[in-house]
Amino acid sequence: MSTMFGRKKRSSEARDAAVAAEATPEVPQADGPHDRSEISDVPGYYTDLGFGHIDLGAMVIGVPKGRDLNVAMDPNGQPEFHVVSTVSRVIPRVFAAPKSAGQWRTMVADMREQLEKQGGDVSVVDGPWGRELVAEMPGAVFRAIGVDGHRWTAEVRIMAVPDNAEQAAEEGRDVFRHLLVNRGTAPMPVREQLALTIPEEIQTAITKAQSQLAAQQQAQAYQQQMAAGQQQGVTGVPPQTVQSRPGQVPGGGQGPAAQTPPQGTQAPQQSPQASTQAPQAAPQASQTAPQAAQAPDRSPAPRRDGSAMDRLRDDDI
Repeated sequence: MSTMFGRKKRSSEARDAAVAAEATPEVPQADGPHDRSEISDVPGYYTDLGFGHIDLGAMVIGVPKGRDLNVAMDPNGQPEFHVVSTVSRVIPRVFAAPKSAGQWRTMVADMREQLEKQGGDVSVVDGPWGRELVAEMPGAVFRAIGVDGHRWTAEVRIMAVPDNAEQAAEEGRDVFRHLLVNRGTAPMPVREQLALTIPEEIQTAITKAQSQLAAQQQAQAYQQQMAAGQQQGVTGVPPQTVQSRPGQVPGGGQGPAAQTPPQGTQAPQQSPQASTQAPQAAPQASQTAPQAAQAPDRSPAPRRDGSAMDRLRDDDI
């Protein structure tokens, strides 16, 4: 009798396990992004891949061989890091998220609404991590890939010209799957972008670029004041006072650092810019609108040896 009861118990357990498996939704599997805590040797991880990399605290970006790492200012005047080739511009970002999954789904819905308002032909397609948003704009294709992690959401935004859209998507996925995320333990509002730790040499280049931009804006303000004075001499119309402040172009327009995009869909400003470059051989983010997205340069950037950090080029500012 004991043997019969044991056989019944094993049969019941197998049936329960099968029911549980059917009730569990399938989650797309991919080999990254990773929580940084899972990688014991970060430099070695990228060396084994043949990638360069830059450690920004909240995230570590791998730079595949033959691609550049550029620094640009986002619409809020904060530095943003782009992995660039002659085919694509890939922009990684990381955000705080709740413990429960689902934030990426919400972000996709919000981006879709914004892009459709701008006239984009928007679709949501299946990719290795699940939902990918694709927006076709005149002369450009924008793709957003993301996934929810442990209290974080990671994404990459990929910009390309239509002829290169599929190759650009693969280049973006290559960066995305090797992204490392360090959420930290401090409480944060959900969907808040994780603050980056900028290496000192890059911060120096950014400060220099911002000073140059402020000087250009002051010069433009002076030129407009002079033009207004000349107009008064001809027409008798008194010149209007022109005030300039960082990010504000006199005359009512906004400079690169002060453009205010709709939430989730504004292209980053490419000036001021610092640039680094991935090694030639193995040793090794609210939001952006494709309508303003610049397609990647078709001419390859000059190659340099050394690590991404060692090749910060002041002449690119």
